[in-house]
Amino acid sequence: MNKSKLNIMLLMLFALVAGSIKSNALSTYPLPSIYTKSMVYTLSSAAVNIPVISYNDKYDYAHFVMDEEQLLITVALLKEDVVSFNISPKKLNIAATSKGKQLVFSIRKGSYLIVKINNNKELVITADAEIKNRPKPVGKGIFNVMDQVYKADSTGKTISTKALQNAINDASRYKNGTVYIPVGVYKVANIELKSNTAIYLEAGAVLLFSDKTEDYTINARKESQKRNITWWFFTSMGAKNIRLFGNGTLDGNGKYATEQQNIGNHILAIMGAENFELDGLIIRNSGAWAIIPTRSKNVLLQNFKLFNRFDMGENDGVDVIESENVLVKHAIGIALDDPFSTKTWDQNTDLCRKWPGKPKAQKNIVFDDCISWTYCYGFKIGQGVMQPQTNIKFKNCVVYDAAVGIGIHHKWGTAFVKNVVFDGIDIERLSYQNDDHRTWAIFFMQNGDKKGSAPISNIMVKNILVRDAGKSPGKIKGVSEVNSFSRLTFTNIQMPVLGSPAQNLKELKMTDIAFADDIKVSAR
Repeated sequence: MNKSKLNIMLLMLFALVAGSIKSNALSTYPLPSIYTKSMVYTLSSAAVNIPVISYNDKYDYAHFVMDEEQLLITVALLKEDVVSFNISPKKLNIAATSKGKQLVFSIRKGSYLIVKINNNKELVITADAEIKNRPKPVGKGIFNVMDQVYKADSTGKTISTKALQNAINDASRYKNGTVYIPVGVYKVANIELKSNTAIYLEAGAVLLFSDKTEDYTINARKESQKRNITWWFFTSMGAKNIRLFGNGTLDGNGKYATEQQNIGNHILAIMGAENFELDGLIIRNSGAWAIIPTRSKNVLLQNFKLFNRFDMGENDGVDVIESENVLVKHAIGIALDDPFSTKTWDQNTDLCRKWPGKPKAQKNIVFDDCISWTYCYGFKIGQGVMQPQTNIKFKNCVVYDAAVGIGIHHKWGTAFVKNVVFDGIDIERLSYQNDDHRTWAIFFMQNGDKKGSAPISNIMVKNILVRDAGKSPGKIKGVSEVNSFSRLTFTNIQMPVLGSPAQNLKELKMTDIAFADDIKVSAR
């Protein structure tokens, strides 16, 4: 074994001794050095403590990897007894028992839960299955950033951009090489993800957006915020066969970057790429729209945890933009703005001027098994519809809390929307208000740019469980006889109190209607 590989193995052993624990049931990792532990909650399973990260005044979170199919865990309050609690998604019907400061229940492998106890902020618990095909830290085709060739700084004290980029470049030249990022904090500026590479982040590895504006390339201007935007991790036009995976964290440091440096970031800008996969990571604290698959095709985003803040705006989670064949699967998205949406734009729109290629129609987009928590829309098409959007499906999803559960908001552009399905959505709570909206569903055109909008047609809304219908009426509105809604069908919509599926628009609380025809409501 050469000296550089020996050094890597010693660093891995040190990380294990420092706090990583693997039992027969689960694997945990030490609290990253830049984070602090929760002052509200502790979490454990049997004798194993699971670190809970203090995040903001709305929620803390914990993450671990499960080997067993099911595991008994204990959530404990530090300062008070458990009086009341809620565990979401409600549809899982998780039974729990409380005694004193403790709440005990079972969690299944792969579950993402939101726990509310008393009047405390929420605790988000994410229990992942083991990443498939997890690489070893050393070996043929492995490019470990701690190798002496790269010399990354795992303390986060100095910039490791060059180390990580050189490792990616070498892995790409190798063809299908894997960049390995061990436990630690690595401060990096712009990173280009290149073709035929895999980048693996160990659980406990954090890539941190640096705190200096001069470290970054300016890729866009957000006029509404008077702020420059950078693409933090990005692909160039034509990049292919990229996998970004593991249980580590991409931390956009967005609160600091926007307020102290006045720069926003797209954490992951997938630009003009093909065959791109994101699997397993924590994405947190973006300073703009966090993940933007843009003018790309064959994109898979799965098993990720998107933890944004509620005290800063325009921080959407996943915005799928002008792309084709995109699957967003098994994820939790938390953000002030829309966690899961689709949009299309023109090239002269402020954010889009440096996007590669030309504007494209959007088609074949699926969101499956996602949990959304937001001040805005849980699941949404719009506001941008400057290119056509077709064949879009949201299914088997949960709205933990929002202003609007599901919707289409055609505000900007003159392109059409058609063939959209919302199927199997559980809307748990609507506590917020967006503009004048606080309702379970909205489908409307606004003609914000005064260019006339465009028709919306063939919309299917089915198998929806509405536990909270909100305070304002649902809306189905076109802008004219020409630019109208047509062929909108509601099937098996369970509204609060009714006890059986709604049979008409009044029971659906869909009473704000204009320029819409062929609207049908059926129990089955």
